[in-house]
Amino acid sequence: MTTGIVYDDIYLQHRIGTHVESHTRLIAIMDFLKDQGILENDDFLQMKPRKATLDQIKYVHTENLINEVKRMSERAESTGNVQSLDMDTLVSPKTYEAALYSVGGNLDAVDKILSGEIRNCFAAIRPPGHHSNSYKCAGFCIFNNVAIATEYLFREKDFERVAIIDWDCHHGNGTQDIFYNGSENGDVVFFSSHQDGRTLYPGSGFSGEIGSDKGKGNIINYPMPPRAAEDVIMTFFDEIIEPILIEFKPEFILISAGFDTHYTDRLTNMGWTIQGPANYLKKIKNLAENVANGRISITLEGGYEVNKQAKAVHNCLRVLNNEYDKIIEEKPRKSDKELLNYINEKLIPNIKDNLSTTWHCF
Repeated sequence: MTTGIVYDDIYLQHRIGTHVESHTRLIAIMDFLKDQGILENDDFLQMKPRKATLDQIKYVHTENLINEVKRMSERAESTGNVQSLDMDTLVSPKTYEAALYSVGGNLDAVDKILSGEIRNCFAAIRPPGHHSNSYKCAGFCIFNNVAIATEYLFREKDFERVAIIDWDCHHGNGTQDIFYNGSENGDVVFFSSHQDGRTLYPGSGFSGEIGSDKGKGNIINYPMPPRAAEDVIMTFFDEIIEPILIEFKPEFILISAGFDTHYTDRLTNMGWTIQGPANYLKKIKNLAENVANGRISITLEGGYEVNKQAKAVHNCLRVLNNEYDKIIEEKPRKSDKELLNYINEKLIPNIKDNLSTTWHCF
């Protein structure tokens, strides 16, 4: 079976001027994949997305939010000027349409995985989604792609358990908000690893934020100190994610993949390498084979050093296709001893203590 790659030029039409979340991010990714021979490789299936329906967008978003994005796109068209939804989140004439295809691309990925046409998928889409909650767009994000895909699995595919893993350097606060009290239609576990909110936007995602009501204990945050290398994410996986997912037994794993954890990224202060996300994905993929029938779909979130991001995406695609020998590596990096002591002696025990009443594994 093949690995899917969702892409369409419509994603380039979300043009918001001089902005770090620019269409050049996708151009760099697709150009690099072409240079590496992936786009001509029969092991990878290029997929054109469909447009999500308004009913599907309404699975997680209010009608007011949807109408506001549409209205702002129309105003951008009529005035010839980019419009603002908030200080960071801009709208162009094609933003609304691109956002519908962004969601639809993720739904197509789910469909083709479930039909057996592809093994797993990477959706190279924009605008991204994980900062948008039900009623507000934020942080460069329009519609919450991963949250809608989760509800799609519940409502249209009759799934009962979905896990979301968010490895963007910024906390996935929109996804957390949407599922903080759980979902009426199934069980969601949300893991977000991110730079500590005391040092980075959006200033949330602390280990005490664990959900409430039906969602209690199903929101798991891992706020990493600045300069943490990817060794700290492996600890999170081994100590927290793996035991919970073995107990939870998700039927599908959705990943919000930001590539702004790279040590050179201009917006963040992490210490990961270009192979860091792929090494983390290896662990997720191995577990998914055992608990989720190998069902993994990845959607692009952040990442602002376009050449580093392109290589990191390439590496993740190689992992999805079991080509571990084709991962491009740079010099490994390690977190310092003091940082690792904080992770192992304070943060991990604190997370386990907060979750111990929900999960037998702790």
